[in-house]
Amino acid sequence: MSLKEKATAFLMGRMGKTAHVRQVTALDHRLLQLEMQMPDSLAWRSCQHLKCQVSSTALRDYTVAHYNDNTRIATLIIDAGHIGEGSKWLRQLAPGDPVAYMGPGGGFHQPTGASQLVCIGDASAIGHILSLYHRRNPEQGFHTLAIDEDPLPTEIMGMPVRFSDGQEKDVISWLDKLQLPLHDTTFYVAGYIPMVVQTRKLLNQLGWKQVKAAGFWK
Repeated sequence: MSLKEKATAFLMGRMGKTAHVRQVTALDHRLLQLEMQMPDSLAWRSCQHLKCQVSSTALRDYTVAHYNDNTRIATLIIDAGHIGEGSKWLRQLAPGDPVAYMGPGGGFHQPTGASQLVCIGDASAIGHILSLYHRRNPEQGFHTLAIDEDPLPTEIMGMPVRFSDGQEKDVISWLDKLQLPLHDTTFYVAGYIPMVVQTRKLLNQLGWKQVKAAGFWK
């Protein structure tokens, strides 16, 4: 056993718990919906993640998109459209398989009291955005723009999704059509770090002040 394997085993042995796979569903060619039966109740908040062991040496953070406290079922939406240990692990899962995890952790971003919530992110941020959608006040307006190379489903777990290739003029046009109140709108931007930085800069240039950003990968 390598030093990294020993360190991972020690960490999971001290802090880890075990959930079990209920179902893995393909939402499209890259987004997979993982439902897990948790061993005990989660004190779930928006944007919290579970640190899952995907190999003997690798841990990956996945946001809890939805959690049912009555059934203790946690749902994760994961982008498996790239080559990596997390994607390989996810595509091999079957009902009943154990999943070692730690958490939940994070949860810094929560729905504000603004009348309009606007989320902009790529495929890796869909779980993050869904967690906000499911924890919002039903009276709040909620708008999601998915910026990615490939189109995503137009609706995910009941949440409408508008696709964009990320061109600045397209983002501005979409925002103009929404006619959002300047002082009563909160933005959430998440996903690929350069995209997050660029989008946050654009929103600031357009005069939006309430922008919460979370970068996931480079």
